[in-house]
Amino acid sequence: MKIKFLILLFAMGFGLLSSCKSNDDTELELEFESTAIILGFDIALCPCCGGWIINIDEQESDNRFSELPQDSNIDLENAIFPISVKLNWSESDAFCGIGIVIESIELIE
Repeated sequence: MKIKFLILLFAMGFGLLSSCKSNDDTELELEFESTAIILGFDIALCPCCGGWIINIDEQESDNRFSELPQDSNIDLENAIFPISVKLNWSESDAFCGIGIVIESIELIE
């Protein structure tokens, strides 16, 4: 009787442990609100020019940004443009009101 109880207890414990997931197995995936195309750096010399040109959600708005988030793995200096990305962003007063701040970004491959 004790052996059956121990086997049952062991089987239940093993079942519980094998069904648990660690935090490493269940990474939370970041959801992005927009897709965009980075067209390149604006080299024009005007008060509202400069920065990286980006079209968001297939609209030819030519928004600008000046930097990527620190955790980004995108190297704009050595990239071949255009680059397709997913991003979260907010509006900025920079570049005469067409600036944006990129909060998170990921390459679309």
